[in-house]
Amino acid sequence: MAIHEDPAGHELAALATAGASFAGRRVLEIGCADGRLTRRYAEEAASIIAIDADPEAIARLAAKWPGIDARATPVDRLELPARSVDVVLFSWSL
Repeated sequence: MAIHEDPAGHELAALATAGASFAGRRVLEIGCADGRLTRRYAEEAASIIAIDADPEAIARLAAKWPGIDARATPVDRLELPARSVDVVLFSWSL
């Protein structure tokens, strides 16, 4: 039996009402897993750094979207230059 994550579409509704535009933006997504939200804005963003502590999930994301900078790292080990991203998205990162 397949698992249907967010069948009611709450994640997509929250993303749509957040008011952030991804068009032409440099995005950092923290807690991206295998890219289930990443795919929703990947075509619009100028660049994406997607991180998750799960290396298997990052490998799946990287296989699907080789143009995304996918990193298997926890957020407390992430090092980026100042002002290198425009939008930070926390997904499943509590």
